[in-house]
Amino acid sequence: MPKGFSAESKAPAVVLAPDWGATAVSIEKYAATFAGRGLVAMIIDYRGWGRSGGFLETVDQVMTDDRLRFSQLTARVRIRRKRLNPQHQILDIRNALYFLQGEPGVDRARVGVWGVGMAGGHAIVIAATDARIKAAIAQSPVIAGRETPKRASAPSGELYQAELKRARTGSILSDLETRLALFEYHPFWYLDQIPQMTAIMFVIAKKGSKAQESAVAASTLLKGPTRVVTIPGNGADLKAEANAAADFFLKHLSGASESRSTQTQTRNPIVLSTSNY
Repeated sequence: MPKGFSAESKAPAVVLAPDWGATAVSIEKYAATFAGRGLVAMIIDYRGWGRSGGFLETVDQVMTDDRLRFSQLTARVRIRRKRLNPQHQILDIRNALYFLQGEPGVDRARVGVWGVGMAGGHAIVIAATDARIKAAIAQSPVIAGRETPKRASAPSGELYQAELKRARTGSILSDLETRLALFEYHPFWYLDQIPQMTAIMFVIAKKGSKAQESAVAASTLLKGPTRVVTIPGNGADLKAEANAAADFFLKHLSGASESRSTQTQTRNPIVLSTSNY
């Protein structure tokens, strides 16, 4: 929480999402910088990671029907952790946004999302599909789908057999589940859904990288104004990165209000940061 925050503050707020396979601890310093600049900053652990609960699955087959909406029974369960599924993580971020909007002192019309690595792609998807978002930052984004045509495709033979097994038994190896999830994950495809009024800033490292190439390619699909900022030191300056992000959020979350919350779909600033994390 920022200094002087209270239930009457009406402060702008941001959800920060960690990279693929990382936890909230890895992004605490970014959140601390945001809070020091006047933003309510909420870091999250995805389901099955860090301090979050895992996925509950029944060990034995449980038979129910539609006579009762709820059934109470005793069954053996297992708890799965460390699942890597982009769609689950995107839902976790969106749920965190709802939680943050309900926090006393937070202006629910002034919320944003920040993601690093794979979560940078999540931030793009959320900004394109969630009208609540006023500003989004994708740092060192993994924007899968750049070279993939925008059309339906079938998985390979191994993944196809794994999908058949999951449909019939509910069981699948974790690595195959992750590969299937990534096969269907294309945040690059969402870029042209970003509204024309979107303001875009690229924060890049001086040294070239695949992420930098993808971010530059992404800029050609965006219709709104674009700004490119370089962070010296090959992206190692966390303080500079965090303050650049805070500047962006403070600028683009400062003019919102409750009465304008229904117009947010045309006001979603995006930052694509390709500096190394």
